[in-house]
Amino acid sequence: MTVLELEGPLDVSQAYEFRDLLGALVDGPAARLLIDLDRVTLIDSSGVGVLVTGHRRAAEAEARMVLARPGGSVGRVFEMTRTDRLLRIFPSVEEGLAALRDE
Repeated sequence: MTVLELEGPLDVSQAYEFRDLLGALVDGPAARLLIDLDRVTLIDSSGVGVLVTGHRRAAEAEARMVLARPGGSVGRVFEMTRTDRLLRIFPSVEEGLAALRDE
């Protein structure tokens, strides 16, 4: 199980680099990834797109990916774009890890 703690903006300036890292982390059926968003200050459509693509890649590889602690404006972006219905989002790291262990 891997916990990835992101910090700062998750926007177009970081999206492509993050996409490549995310792809490597969810490559394979045993992969379990929790992305901690607590320190993400901003997310734009590029950042959301990378997370959705990562979610799809994980599903295709029979891996698991969850998100934790999207605060304030980051959480609102997920709600406004309805990606909170697609992505598995947990209010705490502990709950996200428990969900990954139970699968």
